[in-house]
Parts: sequence; structure tokens; C-alpha cells
Amino acid sequence: MKVVLILLAVICLGKIKCSEEKIPQSFNFSDSEIQYSDSNFTSLNDNILAVIENDSLNLGNITGPLTSCPRAFGVEGIFEITVPGLDPFPVLCNAQIAGAGYIVIASRSNAELNFFRDWATYKEGFGDLLGDFFIGLDKLHAITKSQSYELYVHLEDFEGNTRFARYDEFYIENEHESYKMSKLGTYTGNAGDSLDYHRGQKFSTYDGENNCAIGKSGAWWYKNCQNSNLFGQYYGGEFDSKLGYSGMNWDHWRGGYYSYKSIKMMVRPRCTCS
Repeated sequence: MKVVLILLAVICLGKIKCSEEKIPQSFNFSDSEIQYSDSNFTSLNDNILAVIENDSLNLGNITGPLTSCPRAFGVEGIFEITVPGLDPFPVLCNAQIAGAGYIVIASRSNAELNFFRDWATYKEGFGDLLGDFFIGLDKLHAITKSQSYELYVHLEDFEGNTRFARYDEFYIENEHESYKMSKLGTYTGNAGDSLDYHRGQKFSTYDGENNCAIGKSGAWWYKNCQNSNLFGQYYGGEFDSKLGYSGMNWDHWRGGYYSYKSIKMMVRPRCTCS
């Protein structure tokens, strides 16, 4: 696979600085190339921004093969990465929401894609990298095992407000351990910490060992049962308490009976700032 479009971006050649800032940018290519000017990843023009073969990548001081998303200013799109234990596979890289270098592992923006799925489907992953999707538990384990990663959760409500939760360490075990969330680092952010409750829990689906998945109409690292349920039902804002905590909720911001407009879960190698 060859480069299918030219990335017009300023490459950071110095040390990368940790940042929670959203990085504004706009890409404009010739008529024969894809045009992009929308900052919303769920509506990328023609469903693609960049597809790059890892062995042909040369972005300043970054050379292939890639083991994670390029940590370079303004560089984002679909890239192929290589991590131990799996064949090379494509990932969606986001450089706008919280800085460069993030792999998007889950994205939800509407009710069209069903997240109430079985174990085999969550293991493999499902959806469209340039729409709504989950990357897959096997890939998530391999990524977080390959080096030390952090987690970033981005939430948007139906009033246009956004919040985030960042955890400075994140590790998912293998299938033998039921993809347990064995490491979850220190929380920072403004969404409230609705994930610490799930630290150390195994992943569960409706055909798995934890019946919370059935009662909460989703899949997650349930405990008894949850403070967050981002793979629950897409109800579109406030929903009836008779439905239980089955919505796509994050309790510490809008409460247990609010299902968000959009969410993204992203990971990147832990920052080694000076």
C-alpha cells in the first residue's frame, strides 16, 4: 500500500510537550486528492484522511515501521502499526482532541452501530474506523502490552459541552485473563473519575461470566455493576430511570441516566516530558 495523500503538517522535531489542548487544523489538497476541513472525525470527507504504508513512512525524524500513532503536530488519519503478537493492522490516529499521538480505540456518535454484542465480536473488533467502532480486545491488549500507555476519554453532551478524563496508565490483560483492566493510573480531567471503580475488573459481554452486561445492555469492565457504561445503549440524552443504568453513561458528569451524544476512548504511549 502506498501513500494515498500528502500530509500537510508541521512536524515537531524537538521534544514533544504534554498537552490537553485541542489542536486546530485544516487540510486542503488538490482536486485529485481528498479534501479535509472538518474537525469532527465522525464526518471525514470520503471516509479517509491518510493511509500510509509503514515501511514508506518518513515524517521528519519519524521512520517506519510504526508501533503507535506518530507523535507529531497535526499528523493524523489512518496508519498501519506493528505490535508484537499480531500482524500489522490499521488504526485511527487523532491529533486534535488532546494532542498528537493518540490511537482511537472506540468511537460513538449515533445509535446506528450496535454495541450490545457477544464476546467473539468484542475480541475481534467491529465497526468502521472512520465512523463508529471498537478496535477489538485482542488489539487493545497487544497495544497496551507493547509499551506503557495512557488513556484519554472524551465526552460530548447534547448541549455541545465537552469533558475529559485522562489516566496516566492503562493496561488490558489477554483473553486468558478475560481482558482484565489490571492497570489504571492517576486520574486528571473535568469529567469526574467514573472509571476507577472498574479498576481490576474483567471485561464482560452478555454471553460472558458477568451478568451485569445483560442488565446494563452493553459490554464493559463491570464490577457490581458500574460507574460508567460507555458501550451501553445510545439513548440520546436523558432517559427513563426504568431502563436502569443501561445508557452510554459516565456517572460523574451528567449522572447515571444520561446517554452522551458522542464519546471517544484513545490511548497513546505515556509522555516522557522533560
